[in-house]
Amino acid sequence: MRKILSFIFFIGVMSVTAEDSSALYTRALELFEARHLNTENALNANELTLQLLEKEPENVKAVVLVSRYYLFCGENMKTEDEKRKTYEKGVEYAKKALKLDEKSADAHFYYAASLGRCAQLKGIFNAMGSAGEIKKEFERTLELNPKHPIAKVALANYYYQVPGLFGGSTEKAIELLKEAMAADPCVSMPYIDLAKIYINQGKKKEALELLNAVIDMKNPSLPANYYLYDKKEAEKLLKEHLK
Repeated sequence: MRKILSFIFFIGVMSVTAEDSSALYTRALELFEARHLNTENALNANELTLQLLEKEPENVKAVVLVSRYYLFCGENMKTEDEKRKTYEKGVEYAKKALKLDEKSADAHFYYAASLGRCAQLKGIFNAMGSAGEIKKEFERTLELNPKHPIAKVALANYYYQVPGLFGGSTEKAIELLKEAMAADPCVSMPYIDLAKIYINQGKKKEALELLNAVIDMKNPSLPANYYLYDKKEAEKLLKEHLK
C-alpha cells in the first residue's frame, strides 16, 4: 500500500511540474508575441524562458524561443559588431534545438534566419557561401511544416536576392510569395516583399494594391511583425515610390 501511495505521489508531482513548465512557456511566448505592445515584453519573455531552461535544459520549444529572442534583439543593436554577436547567439541556440530535435520546424527556420543575418553582416562573399545551407534549412522547415507562416516568405527572399547564376529566380520568388498570401491572407510580410519586387519592375499599380492591403489589414496573424515592421514599411514605400 505504501508503495502504491508513493507512486501516486510521484505521478502527482510530475504532473504539477509539467503543468508549471507548460504555463511558464505559454506565458513567455505570450509576452514575446506581444513585444510590440511594450518594449520590456521581449526581455521579460526571455527571462521566463531561461528560468524554464534551468529546470528543463532540453525543452526544445524554449530553446527555440531564446533563439527567436536573439534574432529580434539583433535587429535593434546599433553597431554591426553588436548585431553579429547577438545573431551568433541566435545561431547557437537554434543549433542546440536542432541537436535536441531534428524534426523541429522552428529550429530549422530560426537557425537559417539567424545564420542569414550573420552572413549578411560579413559581406556578399560570405553570404553566398552560406546561401546553400540557408536554402536547405528553409526547405527543411517547409518539409516538416508546410504551413509555417514565414518560411515560404524567407525562401522567396532567397530566390530573389541570390543571383540567377547561383539558382536565384524572380519568378520563383513571386510564386512563393503568392502562395504565402493565399495560405494566410493576414500575414503581412509577403505583401511587402512582393510589393518591393513590383516596384523594382515598374509595376506601381500592383505594388500600390499590396501596400494598401497591408495598411488596411485589420487582424494580422503576426501582430508584432505587423506593427513593428510591416505597416511602417508599407507607409514608407508608399511615400518614397508611389506618391
